[in-house]
Amino acid sequence: MRLRAIDVQNMDALRQRFTSAGTMDELHAVCRDYSEALGFQHFVYALRVPTHFADARLIMVDGYPPDWVKHYFEQHHFDADPVMAYCAQHVVPMCWSDLSLEPGSQAERMMLEAAGFGLRDGVTMPLHSPQGELGILSFAVDAAPKEARLVCQNALLQIQMIVGYLHEAVRRVSGLVDNSGPVLTSREIECLRWAADGKTSGEIAQLLGLSESTANFHMNNAMRKLDVVNRQQAVAKATLQGHIQPRPF
Repeated sequence: MRLRAIDVQNMDALRQRFTSAGTMDELHAVCRDYSEALGFQHFVYALRVPTHFADARLIMVDGYPPDWVKHYFEQHHFDADPVMAYCAQHVVPMCWSDLSLEPGSQAERMMLEAAGFGLRDGVTMPLHSPQGELGILSFAVDAAPKEARLVCQNALLQIQMIVGYLHEAVRRVSGLVDNSGPVLTSREIECLRWAADGKTSGEIAQLLGLSESTANFHMNNAMRKLDVVNRQQAVAKATLQGHIQPRPF
């Protein structure tokens, strides 16, 4: 397998293709070409959109073997997937062959099953967005261990350079850019932030220099806009949608 370096000029052209893509099919074509240029046979970009804690929305630009994707979800492999576990905790790319898997564990069995579908080794880059989304870009190769590792190591820096452009393109094409949820006032956000820290209405009112009835007014407005039934759910949904974050910044 011949490795092809992607120079600055080609990388800029790739960035422009992501920027100008207008459909998911076009994004799929860009990812396919990029995957092949790096020496991989398969790719996937999975974006978990935090609509609910129990069942988030999943958007995929999928170039994995269809039989593997079907098997993966039918077997609930996402619960044991060591790549997913890594992405939840890190912000830098990794080669699958660097994973430390306990012999006989569910994670090891899952990776062995993936190899049987042609996903013998790969490289994955997590992306944690300001909106609370988790994006995972993976490229997989079906080759002997030494050759596969060389392909993956060659792609570590390259995948970092492009994942942000792919993420923005997926959000734009899928309509997430225009679906940011309700618009909360600054007072509503302040009340939710203090409620997240366990403050009562009376305490929030004192902290913000308001009457308790006014604090409740803002909280109730926030709950109505978020379409929730209590404060706990309001705080959870506001956190999922990125309305409230720890200070500073």
